[in-house]
Amino acid sequence: MSALPPPTCELDQWMLAEVAKRRRSGESISTLLVGTGAEEQALRVAASGARVLLLSDRDPGHVNIVRRPLASFSDTAVEYPLQPFDIILCQRMLSSLRYAEAQAMVRRLLGRLWIGGKLFVSCYGIHSDLGEHYADGEKLVGERFAEIAPDLAGRHGISGPLCLYSERNLFMLLMECGAAVIKTSSSALGHVRGVAARI
Repeated sequence: MSALPPPTCELDQWMLAEVAKRRRSGESISTLLVGTGAEEQALRVAASGARVLLLSDRDPGHVNIVRRPLASFSDTAVEYPLQPFDIILCQRMLSSLRYAEAQAMVRRLLGRLWIGGKLFVSCYGIHSDLGEHYADGEKLVGERFAEIAPDLAGRHGISGPLCLYSERNLFMLLMECGAAVIKTSSSALGHVRGVAARI
């Protein structure tokens, strides 16, 4: 297999730094990855020596990666192998849910972590190009759930309505779910990401 390029997403970089830190202390690390770019990131994490559960319909074919169908992400009763996890990466999946559903999902993800485990999450941003002509742009985050402009949906490969977030919205989502928020940021393109710990 050819060498993977280094991650360009800041959230991916944060997560890999956390994996490296835990590996240096001799810990055995279990991770759950789901969302945009998860297959490529799973290969990077597995190459670092961590055990990976990947929720995807594509098999990256690595000995350290266990795969389950993406559909299992919304199954509240499923017990995953490698659980509880040290690290969970959830890339842009929450934006396809209504805010109340996203709260429930974050609580479930936190419940799948060890105490002190880290949740790395990103969402599509209200201040990104997706927010242009977004029908729910003037609504509070708890009321947002609308289609984005058709040309943008086609360009980004997005189907269905989205809840778009500001950085503050993501911070509050994580806080409301009982997580200890470590940091949040916005990308140059206006999308948002954050890291929180289970306490």
